[in-house]
Amino acid sequence: MPGENIGDTILIPRIPMSPSRSPWPFKLVRRQFPISVSYAMSLDKPQGQSLDNVGLYLPKSVIRHDQLKVAFSSVKSKNGLKILIHDKEKKAMASTINAAFKEVFGNL
Repeated sequence: MPGENIGDTILIPRIPMSPSRSPWPFKLVRRQFPISVSYAMSLDKPQGQSLDNVGLYLPKSVIRHDQLKVAFSSVKSKNGLKILIHDKEKKAMASTINAAFKEVFGNL
């Protein structure tokens, strides 16, 4: 676990699940961890792909303009895009800073 829980053992409880509709005359119950499968990739990987949902986590300032362009253009609709930005104290923010160095644009 990240943050203040580094090194701690975290227990994930199993929960009993049973289908609401069953063709059998008995109740089927199974114990399952409440975890869903997820997938993460770097910003350069989805280039050229069209995805239904994109979650963008920006814990630091954006370094390259094309990082955001790839993330924004790979999602099919704006409703499928979720962005999480926070500062060093984990306080939610509504914008990020372009951290490109001014020296890069010196010869333009």
